[in-house]
Amino acid sequence: MRALLLATSLLLPGTTMTPSTPTTVARLETLRLGQLQVWKLQDGRISLAASLLKGIDPAEARRLLGGQDAADTPVNAYLVRMPDRTVLVDTGMGKDPEEDSGHLAEQLSAAGMAPSDIDLILITHDHFDHIGGLLKADGTRAFPKAVVAVARREHAFWTEDPSHLPERLRDRASKLKALFGVYEKAGAFRLFEDGEELAPGLRAIPAHGHTGGHAVYAFTSEGRELWCIGDLIHFGAVQFQHPEAGVAFDLDGDRAVKVRQELFRDAARRKAVLAGAHLPQIVRITPKGAGYDAARP
Repeated sequence: MRALLLATSLLLPGTTMTPSTPTTVARLETLRLGQLQVWKLQDGRISLAASLLKGIDPAEARRLLGGQDAADTPVNAYLVRMPDRTVLVDTGMGKDPEEDSGHLAEQLSAAGMAPSDIDLILITHDHFDHIGGLLKADGTRAFPKAVVAVARREHAFWTEDPSHLPERLRDRASKLKALFGVYEKAGAFRLFEDGEELAPGLRAIPAHGHTGGHAVYAFTSEGRELWCIGDLIHFGAVQFQHPEAGVAFDLDGDRAVKVRQELFRDAARRKAVLAGAHLPQIVRITPKGAGYDAARP
């Protein structure tokens, strides 16, 4: 399975694993939004080099990173308890003894949950650090009762015609088919359309650019909104203030920037709470100049 996850990765120069362990606590902090209960589950850590940033002066980026050449960056999944179902957004990197990863199960336990409690898993996109926890080491489902949902456009982007992908990524199609196939054979794999309402109070927002079918998930309850934004942003210290700054990971950099700017404007207007895969905390943003301030809700 380690070979499978490495084969489906998108590690670029400037991205390394961080040899530190996420803080574990007896009980994770719960955020309540209307009838929603939300937990940030930190599966692991990576170090992202400032040189990965695009469209911003390197000196300004380094200043915003506190003078550092890299950002120590979490890899998060999010647990959302709705009135009628329990949802997991992304699954982290998965367990690898050589890397700081695979803490999802213990984080779930700290939130008072078990893998068998999860009804629905929403994948923002198919990069390795979002799908790595779907299977156990023996190749069986890590979440035995959950349905896995992926945007149809995202699934097609990676699996239907690998020839349109950069050459280094073309072997991913078969690996992704095998991974998701474990759930599909169990009748627990679902594709959805852009903008589809997945359940009452839960809809998918297309956020293409980072990948061909990247999705944001918007949860709504009693007038409160939670957006699980995946990789809409990587460097919180930089890209909130400079949403025009992109990263080398984005397969369509111009589109990724445009989508981030549009969704940030909408999120600020709607007072949505933002939960990012690589943000150290859940935040709400308010306009400030050409960018945004981000603070705990």
